[in-house]
Amino acid sequence: MAAVAAAALMPFLFYCRFGRVSWFAMGFTVFLVVLCLLLALGLFFQSRSAFHTSELVANNIGDRIGAFWLLACTFGPFLGWVMTALPLNTGSWRWQYAARAFLSVALPVITAVPLVRYARGKAALIAGPLLLGITALPVLSCWWVIGDLHDGATVTNISISRDTATGQLICKPSGAQYDLPCDAARVARTTTAAQVTWLPHTLRVIEVRKM
Repeated sequence: MAAVAAAALMPFLFYCRFGRVSWFAMGFTVFLVVLCLLLALGLFFQSRSAFHTSELVANNIGDRIGAFWLLACTFGPFLGWVMTALPLNTGSWRWQYAARAFLSVALPVITAVPLVRYARGKAALIAGPLLLGITALPVLSCWWVIGDLHDGATVTNISISRDTATGQLICKPSGAQYDLPCDAARVARTTTAAQVTWLPHTLRVIEVRKM
C-alpha cells in the first residue's frame, strides 16, 4: 500500500511544488516504490526458512564488497546525477559522464557479483531476480549518458534572425531540425549566427559560440 501511495503521490507533489515532473522526480519515485517493495518482501520471507540461502557466510573480501550492494545501487546513481548536474563544458563533460557511468553502472555490478553465490536452491527464485532487477535500475538510469560517451558531442551551426512583424527570434539550423541548439543559441543574444556544441542523448548544451 505504501508503494502504491508513493507511485501516485510523489509525482503529484513534485508537480505542485516545481510545476513539472523531472527525471529526478521520477527516479526518486522509483526509489521509494522499490524500497517499500523490498521491505515488504523481506518481511514476507523472514519466517520462511525454505527460501533462505544454504550458503554459509564466508566473511571474506567478496562478502565485504557485496555488503555495499544496496548502497551502491541507491547512492551511486544519486552521486552520479550530482556529478552531471554541475555545469558542463567541452573540457569537463567526458570525465563527469565517465564518473557517472562508474558510479551508476560499474559500482552496482561490482558489488553484486560476490552475492551471486548465495543464490542457490529455492533462494535463487528470490535472490536471482532481485540481483538482476535492482542492479538494472541504476544501469538504466545511465543509459543516455553511456550513449553520449560513445557517440560524443554534436556541433550544429545555426543562423538566427528576428521577425520584423512579431519581434521573435527565428532559428535555422544546418542539416536536420534540432530544437535544443536553437533554444540554447538564443542565450547567446545574437541575431547573426552561432555554433552550438551539445550532447544529443542527454540533451545538454556544453558550449555556445557566436559566429
